[in-house]
Amino acid sequence: MNYIYCSRIDGLSRERLYSQRHLLDRNQQTTFDQFRFDDDKRRMLLARMLLRYVLTKHEGYQDPHFPYLHYNQYGKPAVMGMMGGFNISHAGVWAVCAYNPLGDIGVDIEKRVPIDIHDYKEVLTTDEFSALMQNNNNVDFFRLWSLKEAIIKADGRGFYLSPITFNLPYPLVNGVGIKVAGKCWHLYSQEIEEEYVLAAASASYKTTVFFLPSDVL
Repeated sequence: MNYIYCSRIDGLSRERLYSQRHLLDRNQQTTFDQFRFDDDKRRMLLARMLLRYVLTKHEGYQDPHFPYLHYNQYGKPAVMGMMGGFNISHAGVWAVCAYNPLGDIGVDIEKRVPIDIHDYKEVLTTDEFSALMQNNNNVDFFRLWSLKEAIIKADGRGFYLSPITFNLPYPLVNGVGIKVAGKCWHLYSQEIEEEYVLAAASASYKTTVFFLPSDVL
C-alpha cells in the first residue's frame, strides 16, 4: 500500500513558518534562508513537516526536529534507519509526501499551465509525442509527465534515467504496471482541484491519498 499525504501551503501562517525554522538542521536552515519569498520557504518546510508526520505515523519517529536527509550519488534523499521508502514533491500551493512501507516510491505533483508541447519533444518518446499531438486516448501532457517524473524519482537515478527510454502504457489506468530498467512500477494519478495532477510510482499497486491541514502536522 502507498500512502500519499498532501497539504496546502496557504494554511501555514507566517508566524508558524518562522517558528519551525529552528527544527531544521544547519544545511536545511541555510537553504531555507536563501529563499527570497515566503511561499518558497513554505513549500520546503511543509514538505518536511509532512515527512516528519509520515515517520511519526508509520515508523515510530519521536524527535520533534525534522529528520536529517542523506542523499545518494544522484541526489535522491533518504533517512537513515528508515524501513520504508518516501519521496516528496511540491508545486504551487501544494506539498506532498508519499510513503511505501516496503521500499522505493516516487511522487510528483504538477500545476497545469499553458505550454507549447513542441518545447517538450526532446524529453518524450516518439509514440508519446505523437499521441499528445493527435490527442489519442485523451492523453494529457501533465498527467503523462508527472507519471514519468514519478518513475524517474522512484528509480532513484533522477534524469540519469532518461525519460525517452520508456513509454507509458495506454490507457493510463491506476494500478497498471510498467517495467523500466528491470523493475516493475505500478502507476497512480489523480486530479487535485482541476489545476494540479498528482502521480506516484512504486512496487505496490494500491494507493490511498490523504489531505491534511498544516495545523495537524
